[in-house]
Amino acid sequence: MKRRRFIRNGLGAAGAWSLAPGIRFDRSPSFPFAASGRSDQNPEDAARIPPHRPDPVPKQRPEAPTAPGITALVLGTAQDGGLPQPGCACGNCRRARRDPGFARKITSLALLDRTAGRYVLIEATPDIRPQMESAGRRLPGGGEGSAILPSGVILTHAHIGHYTGLMFFGYEAASTRRLPVWASASMNRFLRGNGPWSQLVKLENIDLRDISRDRAFSPTPGIEVTGFPVPHRDEFSDTLGLRIRGPRSRLLFIPDIQRWEEWERPIEEEVRGVDVALLDGTFFGPGELPGRDLREIGHPLIRDTLTRLAAVVSKNGPRVLFTHLNHGNPALRPESEERRRIKAAGFEVAEDGMEFPL
Repeated sequence: MKRRRFIRNGLGAAGAWSLAPGIRFDRSPSFPFAASGRSDQNPEDAARIPPHRPDPVPKQRPEAPTAPGITALVLGTAQDGGLPQPGCACGNCRRARRDPGFARKITSLALLDRTAGRYVLIEATPDIRPQMESAGRRLPGGGEGSAILPSGVILTHAHIGHYTGLMFFGYEAASTRRLPVWASASMNRFLRGNGPWSQLVKLENIDLRDISRDRAFSPTPGIEVTGFPVPHRDEFSDTLGLRIRGPRSRLLFIPDIQRWEEWERPIEEEVRGVDVALLDGTFFGPGELPGRDLREIGHPLIRDTLTRLAAVVSKNGPRVLFTHLNHGNPALRPESEERRRIKAAGFEVAEDGMEFPL
């Protein structure tokens, strides 16, 4: 049979090896994929084919002075493992497999600018492909099967649900050209210093830009974003919360944090300063992860947040919604007592597809 050459990945020195009797493979030095993605291409031919790097920014309409039509679109509301979570047979995950309408994508937002026909992603999740489709469909001319890529990406930290979708901007996929990626200096050091993310930087698929703490930047005209540090399990990078200001309103985004008591800033004051707050709702109460100590994992409990922010939330107060819900959280079920308590207290559970004017 014709022998094919494959990219070497820890297979040892050059030579032939057998997967099964009668089947042989060549070990050959690593070489980059051609733009066609063919694995039987000679390295010499691949080296002569320039990579295909489409412009990630769609054609833009002229900017309107007041930037009308700017909104925040909820692209996902689940914790990093999603709903259903792989390998889990809890009641919520079984229900999500039976009923796609109950399933949720991993926590993410899109800042939509309908006038310019573009959007900025907040978080690059493992669900990034359908999330980009969802964002593109909300733009004028997007429609079904939208192929509009984001004009930029904002990251909060280095946990798997928040940045690993960056891989789809790499050479083997969209192969973007200098796509702006805003993150803390700590997060950017992590990306530069560790593969495969470092290859995205080396090939200029992404352009890393530091977020200065408590200093606003504009990822697209008409929107200002301010990143600020929050306490969390910072194994690989620090963690940011975000304040987002548009022409009409302000939004607070804190999907991941330790207990509110561990933060030097009063969450009450932060929420009072915005119109909408999307807050960490990973767990409603203790005991949702049998065999694991939630104190080690962190996250404020929803039931505690309801008490702490009771005086802030009122008919005329800010709208407070919970996001980043773990797959076992009983508040995921609309008919649950936990959901009833949230609603009765004047709070909400964020839903995929919600949109807030900015």
